[in-house]
Amino acid sequence: MRMAFVFLILAPFITTYVCAKEANSINSRLEALEKVKISGSFRMNYSYRDFNEGQRDREGDFNTNVVTLGVDTEASGIRFSAQYRWYNYMDTVHHMYIAMKPDDTSEIQIGVMKVPFGILPYESNNYWFGVPYYLGLNDDYDSGIKYATTRGQWNLQAAFYVGTEYSGSNTKRYSIDVINDGANSTNEETNQLNFRATYSLPNGELGVSTQYGQLYNNTTKKDGDHWAAALHHKATYGKIHTQFEVIRYEFNPENPAGISDDSIVVGAFSDSYEVASKGNIYVFNISYDVPVSIGSISNLNFYNDYSVLDKNKSRFKDSKINTLGVGFGAGDLWVNIDFIMAKNMLYLNGGRDSFTSATASTGWNTQFNINAGYYF
Repeated sequence: MRMAFVFLILAPFITTYVCAKEANSINSRLEALEKVKISGSFRMNYSYRDFNEGQRDREGDFNTNVVTLGVDTEASGIRFSAQYRWYNYMDTVHHMYIAMKPDDTSEIQIGVMKVPFGILPYESNNYWFGVPYYLGLNDDYDSGIKYATTRGQWNLQAAFYVGTEYSGSNTKRYSIDVINDGANSTNEETNQLNFRATYSLPNGELGVSTQYGQLYNNTTKKDGDHWAAALHHKATYGKIHTQFEVIRYEFNPENPAGISDDSIVVGAFSDSYEVASKGNIYVFNISYDVPVSIGSISNLNFYNDYSVLDKNKSRFKDSKINTLGVGFGAGDLWVNIDFIMAKNMLYLNGGRDSFTSATASTGWNTQFNINAGYYF
């Protein structure tokens, strides 16, 4: 009886304590959730290619392009960022890393993160990108560690990559890397060093990038090397924006006898192809903003992106791509409307040897493309 009496007396206090603890727990969980940002996108694509008879008969093709899902969170001074992508024919990690700040102006990233090279974040305004991307020299993600810091007008980034985001034979990836196809090329990237420095100007930035790494050949068991260097400038003059870039690159593999060193196999998006081992890339992009008031559209960004691959071998024909287009946002929707002209470009009616000898060249080809993405 005494125990029951004591319980009745203490019951309100016990209930209040338990409820308070539960409330604190719920509040802590809600606070933790507020630090988690879920992002993603749904992208649709329409294309009409003058060189594709089937598309001409169908008046183009419309399909789901990609679905992405990302997460960003931070706790105890450590930030985590990741994104996964689902395409029509594959799914893959885009990036995934942890980051910490040793001071207010610096950050260290560990995992699969963007390689600091050339114009960032992209060397283009259009959806299809330019030549550097197709050689793995823009919007590339590898596995390693990166240090980035800002000192006055300088932004400095240094990184070391043990390898690419997947094994050397896996083409189901977003980033274009050297691929071990088990036949014509058994090379893969390893032990890569990157350094990028940019200096802020009143209207833009001037930057230099260097990259050096090993090419391990699984047949000869020897290490070749690859390197690239870039000089870029981007600026804004009122409503006009410009991007200029010059890149020099070389792949020097230790191939077995009978395998030419004039080209190397790269790949991504469940495909692989050969590129010239040595060459120069030139990029010239210009865009112009036009303020408008069309529903939720407040600005039209008209652009012309041009890039060319000048291959070292005189018998190799240049690869060129020029994209005239406009991009605009409407709420959470972003749209690119592009008219693409290309010569010796794979996926734009160039042969499988587009980035090497281009003997299957068919001259200039055109594609009209609309890509619309909803981002959240």
